Amino acid sequence: MVLPAFLRIPSGMMGRIVMVLAGAILLELLGNLLLHRWQDRELLDSSRAQIIAQQLLNAVHVAEAAAPPDRARLMHSLNMEGLALNWVPSTVIVDHSAAQEQLASMRRWLVQAAPELDGRELRLSLLPAHDGQQRDLVGLMALRDGSFISFRISSYLRAPPPLWFVSLLHVLLLVIVFGLALIMIRNLIRPLRDLAAAADETGRHHVYRIVPAGPLEVRRLARAFDAMQTRLIKAMDDNTQALIVVSHDLRTPIQRMKLRASMLEDTDTGEMIAHDLSEMEDFIDSTLAYVRSGKDEQPRLIDVAAMLITIADEASDRGVNVQYIGPGSFVLHTRPLALTRMVQNLMENARRYAERIEIHLLGEESHYAQIQVEDDGPGIPQAKWAEVVQPFRKLEASQAIRRDGPSAKQGAGLGLAFIQRTLHEQSGSLTLGTSALGGLRASIHIPDSRAAEQ
Repeated sequence: MVLPAFLRIPSGMMGRIVMVLAGAILLELLGNLLLHRWQDRELLDSSRAQIIAQQLLNAVHVAEAAAPPDRARLMHSLNMEGLALNWVPSTVIVDHSAAQEQLASMRRWLVQAAPELDGRELRLSLLPAHDGQQRDLVGLMALRDGSFISFRISSYLRAPPPLWFVSLLHVLLLVIVFGLALIMIRNLIRPLRDLAAAADETGRHHVYRIVPAGPLEVRRLARAFDAMQTRLIKAMDDNTQALIVVSHDLRTPIQRMKLRASMLEDTDTGEMIAHDLSEMEDFIDSTLAYVRSGKDEQPRLIDVAAMLITIADEASDRGVNVQYIGPGSFVLHTRPLALTRMVQNLMENARRYAERIEIHLLGEESHYAQIQVEDDGPGIPQAKWAEVVQPFRKLEASQAIRRDGPSAKQGAGLGLAFIQRTLHEQSGSLTLGTSALGGLRASIHIPDSRAAEQ
């Protein structure tokens, strides 16, 4: 079954936005109409209206058959519960049934219940009841001599509610309409949130399944993004694999060159060549570590404090002045090899420029760890903090004085970049600052992998 065009849900974003706005306006109008109906609901049912119509017709017959002096007394004798009758020779009351729907409806009921009343002048109006909680119907029925039978039907309509109550109902109606509109808009933009999540996961080298949904423009964007994600991740994998293969293939000629350098008669020249080749190997190792960023390692439960103590002890055995400050045990679910490499990179950077190093461990077990490596070196200018975490960025020689000599191995400029990239994969962060020792403070914030997945 094919629905008419006006009943179909618009496929485009603009059409759906218009539909949401139109739906909100329609709900507001419908709510106001129902609220108005509720305020002016009638308290007189059709059966009672029929009885009153017959009583009015009987009163007309009695009044027209009686002499004018007796008519008022006779009308009073016809009073019944909810209906008070009287006779007046003239009146100033006017008819309001043309302007009020309830009075027009009452006129139709009376004429329908007593057809003989049709053709007679009938004036209807409203007056507040004695209790103030309802409104009474006041009417006049013309007799043939020009006088009138007046009647008052008690408890015809409810009295209008107080202004504060009506205002409260209108505010409540607006809140309901606004809430429904928000739900519709949320469903409208949900596909965009899914695309944003897909973009974030793609940046983390994760494949995010995209199901095209929502308006036509969003579905087109989702399909295009899905294809782009596939191409991008494939290109990233191909580039990573190519770099790994090239790096692996470079190790063999480097080892051959090291062997040949050791066979040179000029020992100094051989040592210089071997030094340069070692730097090339370190560069390859740093590049591979940066590309992988610990993604090929599964998280597991480790004792971070024991790991840091081991790193500090090994560095001390090599003559580094390093001190660990923290708890004796600290359990965290994370990637141990990646975390070890990150701390060792910070230690290596500090060792090159400082004489004293401190490793601080803070945080909350099974939730997150805060590892701070502080030194007493020259530090890094604050203006350079954002720059040094970028790949292949090194400080100029004039900006930092090395303590391990100019002949020491030069870094590849990937240490801090590797840490930044690895922490990004694990929803952590790297922060640089000024140490209490006067040098650089590098702070690693790494969450528990199980808490990060929740």
